[in-house]
Amino acid sequence: MITIADLNSSQQLIEDLYWPFDFDTLRAADDSSWIQLDPETPFKVIAGERTGGVFLAYGNGDPNTLPILYVTSEGQAGHVASDLTEFLAVLMTAPYWRDLLKFSGNGSLIEMRKTAVFMEREYAEDNPDLLDARNRIMNVLSIPKIDDPIKSLRDSIHATDCTVVAEDGCRYESLFNSFTSSDNPHWK
Repeated sequence: MITIADLNSSQQLIEDLYWPFDFDTLRAADDSSWIQLDPETPFKVIAGERTGGVFLAYGNGDPNTLPILYVTSEGQAGHVASDLTEFLAVLMTAPYWRDLLKFSGNGSLIEMRKTAVFMEREYAEDNPDLLDARNRIMNVLSIPKIDDPIKSLRDSIHATDCTVVAEDGCRYESLFNSFTSSDNPHWK
């Protein structure tokens, strides 16, 4: 089991998780008073990301073993993993996981797999530091291999059991978007 403390065990690890994986553990201390879960559930912010979204461990018990909820700053939320260790396994395998959701055709595993083919190439080209950062992280943390990280991510989001309610009472939407890989003119 990987713990929240493990994520902050070295400056290099903190930096590698931040870039290129966009998992900023230093943002865990940011104000979270804007987050209201429905049903009302205790939570702990464990990280943030560049666009203002946050990752929460939510429920009762040890935060290191609780499910992870991702909350965007644009009004979407969803359960992305059963615990921190599983989320890190998905993150290391598919650092472009947000794009898998954006081009998921409302949560279609087939569409997510099609998107992964394009994103694997694009992400490697756009993030030349990815392999080195991943190797450093994997050398420090005991991140297990998941047989099918895309299916794991999809199934976790389908299993979302709570959401965020905005201050105006509106409920956050699903993390799945209706775009498909064919909607991107660069992916042919």
